[in-house]
Amino acid sequence: MKLSKIILQIVSVCLILTACSNKAKVKEEPMQMQQKSSDHKWFFFANDTFNEIDLPQHSAITSLKPWTESVRICDGNVTADGKAIMLVNHLGALYFDNTDNPVLIQDYQLFSDSTAGNLVFEGNVPYFTLVKNSFFNKTANRSQNQNQSHIIRLSLAQKMFYPVVTYGELNIEQSGEVTGTFFDGSDWFSSVKSTKNDKVSFHYIKWKSLVDLASVQPFSRNSDSSSIKVSEISESSYRNLVTPEDFSKAPGRLKTLLKSIPKDFSFLLTCHDFGGSSPRYFSAGDEDEGSAANAIIKDNWICAVFSDGTTYFAGSLDGYPLINNGKTVAFRLPKLPQRYSYQAFAISGKYLLVSWEESDFYKTGRAGFLTVDMEKLFYSK
Repeated sequence: MKLSKIILQIVSVCLILTACSNKAKVKEEPMQMQQKSSDHKWFFFANDTFNEIDLPQHSAITSLKPWTESVRICDGNVTADGKAIMLVNHLGALYFDNTDNPVLIQDYQLFSDSTAGNLVFEGNVPYFTLVKNSFFNKTANRSQNQNQSHIIRLSLAQKMFYPVVTYGELNIEQSGEVTGTFFDGSDWFSSVKSTKNDKVSFHYIKWKSLVDLASVQPFSRNSDSSSIKVSEISESSYRNLVTPEDFSKAPGRLKTLLKSIPKDFSFLLTCHDFGGSSPRYFSAGDEDEGSAANAIIKDNWICAVFSDGTTYFAGSLDGYPLINNGKTVAFRLPKLPQRYSYQAFAISGKYLLVSWEESDFYKTGRAGFLTVDMEKLFYSK
């Protein structure tokens, strides 16, 4: 769902950072990063790859498309060993191995006409979903093929994608279309849309691999030997998983990170655990009118990025000492032009990696990512 983006207004936060040769620099208020500086780089997507650019608005003009059909970063997270993955819709995945120059892993056949999303981890192995949105994608066949891949495994060692679960393994009928999937760390839950005689209906399933998911053989049609156990669940059971909770129920570290935000400020926040399950959603105030934000909780740090670029961080980068003795620091990413916003992010080594995109309601135009050298921001040379 696309939210309206409003400018984040924050009360002045007094943050004093310790300054010495091996510690964080001193800042008395949230720092506004400049659009052009040596501490960050801009990149944009074009011609099935990414290129560096001086400013996002100078990138090649891209026609506005529904967000499900555009090339844009749709999700991001961090592996157990601190590497970053950013999933790029209709293109592939960016893999950051403690660098600001990622490897682009592509598979045109898998990604070209499917919408990617839901980057999760099971046993430290990254997986994500592919679906074909028949509402926006007019080339998608309303009668979906049971061999259509739904769950994809990403091998970082081989830099390749492997389908592991298809519609057939989930017993989804020819007219079925998966509209959403949630992984709680153990079980998977999916919403399935069916169209018969021009009538649309939904049902909901819970499913689980009886063996290591990475060893599942896709395209199996023999249900007797299937390694996937599927059962029906109620609509409310599925809705409870994906419905935003009040921010008062958020993890303690997240509430501490954002405690300086005014109580009357509205936002909808997507919260990932590193190397973990599908995100949880938390809302404050009017979620339909508020700002969008993303957060990742890792063992040694926690970070949240709002759509206007206001960023909160607490902890230490991998291999670096604590910033501000572990207390929250806040800074603002470079200002974006009107109709542009920051979205998913990740951190790899000393680099903060944040996606940006141009949007108009539910459509997306130009898109890319920003890499920020946090060592230059917070540590002495």
